[in-house]
Amino acid sequence: MSALRSIDAPSWQPPMPAGERNYPMNCWWVAAFSDEVGEQPLGRWLLDTPVMLYRKADGNAVALEDRCPHRAAPLSLGCRRGDAIECGYHGFTFAADGSCIRVPSMKVVSSAIRVAAYPVIESPPFVWVYLGDPEEIANVSAPPVLDWAADEAFSVVTGRMDIAANYMLLKENVLDLTHFGFVHASTFGITDWVDPPAVTFTDETVTYSQRFAASPLPPLFAEALGLPPGTPYDRENYGSFLSPALQIAAVDFKAPGADALTGRFRISHATTPIDAGSMHYFWVLGRDHGRTPALIEKLEAVTKIGFAEDERIIEAVQRVMSRDRRPARETSVKADKAGIQARRIVQRWMDRESG
Repeated sequence: MSALRSIDAPSWQPPMPAGERNYPMNCWWVAAFSDEVGEQPLGRWLLDTPVMLYRKADGNAVALEDRCPHRAAPLSLGCRRGDAIECGYHGFTFAADGSCIRVPSMKVVSSAIRVAAYPVIESPPFVWVYLGDPEEIANVSAPPVLDWAADEAFSVVTGRMDIAANYMLLKENVLDLTHFGFVHASTFGITDWVDPPAVTFTDETVTYSQRFAASPLPPLFAEALGLPPGTPYDRENYGSFLSPALQIAAVDFKAPGADALTGRFRISHATTPIDAGSMHYFWVLGRDHGRTPALIEKLEAVTKIGFAEDERIIEAVQRVMSRDRRPARETSVKADKAGIQARRIVQRWMDRESG
């Protein structure tokens, strides 16, 4: 994990007032996968903010405002000059701390010319960025760490999607898995998730858990365990909302009546708002069984198909919510308990920003 870099933004203001967004600024958010950030600038919109990412010669990741203060050109369209970035429009050049070190048309560069530099924490597989109030960063929890993603016992696959929907729709989707038998019936084949899970929560986290005793294994799980589909098997499903930026989920497998685990399946869901109606979705999936190249390739393929199914339904929900302006009452059921608690947690984060 890399050290924090200071942020120099004495006149910091959020891109949008708290009342006009449903994401907190004072939070660590996933900006990219580690392998997405290299020597060449990468431009990405995060929290209604243009951000540019790149690596210095020493390998450390840098996050700068992706907007030249001269004429608003994206700096990510420019090029590296050592550890600095040269704007591709008029050549203004900015150091990794955001200060302008060269203006071709000026002999002396004003110290007032600069871009915001954002604190970065790299904890593979993620590069996290903080875009919030610099004076509040000490009060913000550090990003969660995915220990299993670096465990050699696991085979890991990752993916990123841009989804045209508010980030909370995906968060609630992965907290209510009763949608499996409808959205993913032909892909994941998990049709026994019909009862509401047990839910526990604190002021900052919410966790669901569900036990499936001697339940027929879906093909997705059975093949990886080397068993015929439909074999009665015990599964422990559980997951947690850890922050507005990250949720995790797990499945532990046991033979009926046995104490020892025969397999562990893990997944993380990182959702970073682009704006009110779109998000970056970074997923990381791993398991410690069924690790042959053919089986992992198949797992990755079916996961991408399944998540495309989520994308389709979530974007459809967003279109309805965006266009139907009639007063509407939302109906919730017991299976929504984890999602509702997640909403309340996010609202508490928002309340802290608005005072």
